[in-house]
Amino acid sequence: MPDNDRRSEVRRSGDERRSLRDRRPGALLAERRRHLLLRRLYRLLFAGLIDMDFKAIRRHVNLLIIVAFELVVLFIWWSAILDLPSALYGEAPRAFSWQQPTMETAWMLLLLLFVLAVLRVFFKQIRYLEGFLPVCSFCKSIRVGEQWVPLEEYLREHSDVRMTHSLCPPCAKKHYDYDEEVGA
Repeated sequence: MPDNDRRSEVRRSGDERRSLRDRRPGALLAERRRHLLLRRLYRLLFAGLIDMDFKAIRRHVNLLIIVAFELVVLFIWWSAILDLPSALYGEAPRAFSWQQPTMETAWMLLLLLFVLAVLRVFFKQIRYLEGFLPVCSFCKSIRVGEQWVPLEEYLREHSDVRMTHSLCPPCAKKHYDYDEEVGA
């Protein structure tokens, strides 16, 4: 009888075998830990990007890219110092040379500068496209998502502009019968 069970297990699909394997006591705990670690990493890297203003988002993205390039440069130097190709691939050991990691670092720096310049252009374009606002033609409220916000409130929240109220001469004449030239 155990032979038949073994044969039937062989015939099971990959999903079924995975589900049986995941029923082991430690599998669920390991999956939960991995999920929590990924959530923490996501929060660390991208937490609050939606609530940030545009300049903060730009700084955050630039910082992430710079850190990623720094990690690559760090790997380049550690690879040269520890002679990782000979350790990992069994190549003949090589003497340490400053020339190769220095050149690779210079190329990475040039690539970083290029990426940051391209990002700057993209952010300018995003800022330009963000400049189109849906404005109510009657009350001048601005649509933000599904909500209509008064113009003064929107400008106060999204820029450093302080609003004051005044009347232009055509509106003063139209609504208050005030003529600036006459003074009354």
